[in-house]
Amino acid sequence: MKRNDLEWKLEDQWLEAVLKEARKQFNEKVDFKEKFKKDAIETQRQLWQDIGSVSIANGMDQIVEFMEFIDAMKIQKRKHELTRKFQEKYERIVESPYFGRIDFLENGEEREEKFYIGISNLTDDNYDFLVYDWRAPVSSMFYDYEIGEAMFECPEGIVEGELTLKRQYKISNGKIDYMFDSNIKIDDEILQDILSKNTDNKMKTIITTIQREQNKVIRNEEYKNLIVQGPAGSGKTSVALHRIAYLLYKHRDKITAQNIVIFSPNEIFNDYISNVLPELGEDNMNQTTFKEYMHNALGNGLKKENYCEMMEYILSSKDEPSYGERINNIKYKASMEFIDVLKRYVVYVENLDREFTDINLRGQLIVSSEEINKLFFEDYSNLPLKRRLQKIRERVLFLIEPYEKLWIEDVSHELKETGSYIDKNEINEKSKARVKAEMRELYYSIDKMTEFDLVDIYKKLFQNLDYFAKRSDSEYSEQRIHEIKRYTLENLRGKLLNYEDQAPLLYLKGVLGDLPKTSSIKYVIIDEAQDYTPLQYEILKQLFSHADMTILGDLNQSINPFMNVGEYKNIANIFPEDNTCIINLSKSYRSTMEITRFSRRLLNKEITDGCVERSGEEPLLVGFSNDEAIKERLLSDIKIYKEKGHKSIGIITRTKKEAQEVFNFLKDKVDVKGIMKDDDEYVSGILVIPAYLAKGLEFDVALIYNVGNENYKSEEERLLLYTACTRALHVLDVYYSGKLTPLLNF
Repeated sequence: MKRNDLEWKLEDQWLEAVLKEARKQFNEKVDFKEKFKKDAIETQRQLWQDIGSVSIANGMDQIVEFMEFIDAMKIQKRKHELTRKFQEKYERIVESPYFGRIDFLENGEEREEKFYIGISNLTDDNYDFLVYDWRAPVSSMFYDYEIGEAMFECPEGIVEGELTLKRQYKISNGKIDYMFDSNIKIDDEILQDILSKNTDNKMKTIITTIQREQNKVIRNEEYKNLIVQGPAGSGKTSVALHRIAYLLYKHRDKITAQNIVIFSPNEIFNDYISNVLPELGEDNMNQTTFKEYMHNALGNGLKKENYCEMMEYILSSKDEPSYGERINNIKYKASMEFIDVLKRYVVYVENLDREFTDINLRGQLIVSSEEINKLFFEDYSNLPLKRRLQKIRERVLFLIEPYEKLWIEDVSHELKETGSYIDKNEINEKSKARVKAEMRELYYSIDKMTEFDLVDIYKKLFQNLDYFAKRSDSEYSEQRIHEIKRYTLENLRGKLLNYEDQAPLLYLKGVLGDLPKTSSIKYVIIDEAQDYTPLQYEILKQLFSHADMTILGDLNQSINPFMNVGEYKNIANIFPEDNTCIINLSKSYRSTMEITRFSRRLLNKEITDGCVERSGEEPLLVGFSNDEAIKERLLSDIKIYKEKGHKSIGIITRTKKEAQEVFNFLKDKVDVKGIMKDDDEYVSGILVIPAYLAKGLEFDVALIYNVGNENYKSEEERLLLYTACTRALHVLDVYYSGKLTPLLNF
């Protein structure tokens, strides 16, 4: 549209009207904020003047008055915080109040209605909408329809009609930079403009470019469980975060951010995505990783290997004599077969006869072993094992208590008769101490009888693994089962808990009743779903049985070849078919067409997923005589790409050891950061990082370090290399020394 066009004039007038209202409301919020601040200062001044120093010696009246002041200050703080959030909302609106407009003619109406769509609702004093939140029901048409027939669903039902106009804007600093009418999907101009930019920070919102297939995931509430499969760069994580924002908007009276948890691949990624929800005006949800949750739940009794340490072992220890044994161990404990073993073992443990004994005190029977057995197998049979044992212990101690008190009274009488004690309190304390000492052995036997030792329970599984693993269709021979049994028991005796043993232990802990309730969590988001094993999904379902789940992943990015979901059908039995929907995102938006084509050839199979039509340079594949020459070229290329204006450059290595070597070479020559552990903080700029920590991240330029035949030499590393290459937005350079990996011989 031309600048002198009447339409431009009308749009400028509308924008000015919207901004005027937004500025007015912004100033009101600032005034409220200042008022609350002054009130808080005045309340604190009155508190000091009227009450002064609080002391119990001044009586209860002073304390009551003090608590009233504290309550008033808490209310003021909440009001101040709410006003601050509103102020931030209006700051965003004033900067860019909307990005889209649709004109909709509802069936049966004579005139179409205009709907401007932005990051938040904006209404005037008459409660007329000037801007609609992108999550509002009517806004869904902006993402779902072209010009023509359209519909949206609202609380009153389905509204049908026709879209007569669909317009997109770029507004910054309160001015329209450009706008255009679109009768096609949200692609090309605005999307291309956004995708072509360099990235220098954390993940951003995508509300201006949400695609129809992405919107389907964001707003889907038909199914309790959503499994979203999409290629690298299809926006899975962004979709998950915008889905959270949508749920918080739609169910604001029922849920808060504290009712939602997202499981991310690592802490780096948690930090990387931490700005998205605040940018959308929402508080961040609970963020964790499976490793973090698991390590906290399992406690500190054993030395626990973390995920990065396992990945380093898989990638770096192939020449060790025990490597094959360890890999067999990992594969077995990530298998569907082992889940069946665990389930059979749980049934066995819960029905195992216990060595309950009679409880006698001073020659008198308090409770018999038969009565305790009845409590265990009948009265408390509906409880998991640990809760049953706890209940029995509580019951036995309850029955003992009156006899113990009577014994203390008898001893007190004896001591009093001796005449050696004058003080009554001293007699009581001496009596209690003597009885406790006499009962020490009885208490010990009760503790042993009701003991719940999780590691011992796990050890006993492997001591008898041959029995529980017996099945005619097993993929594992008796010899391999015996090796797994021996290997596991050796590690447990050495107080070492390998990563592959932690999920089984957590599963037993949960199913036997030793994990806290998570009923406050209503929605669970699982990102990078391909890297979870079926057993981990069993655990998540066990932990969050009442929550809705959104599971997002890409089977082609399974960075661990031995611990992954395999296929989504492997978790079909965990999530009921009638309440589960699998949605496929079919297009990649991250990389240029050239990078996408190069990366997909790595998969060595036909890929039908689409990609955005954004052209760039062909990926560069360069060979060198040795690793030092690669490092020198890295240094040279980093300087070139920085001069070209690229803000984020990722140097992606195969292992942590390589990452450390490259970082040490570069650190005194260029401003570079290194991420070596999964709990390191995300940093932007020039970054050295192992491939298995880079998943989910993206860079303007990805420089893949040494894909020589000595590094990437096995089929198991194909998807790791694919994941590394798909981190690139605009430029992908791949370096190798010696011979090129056969994975790239295409």
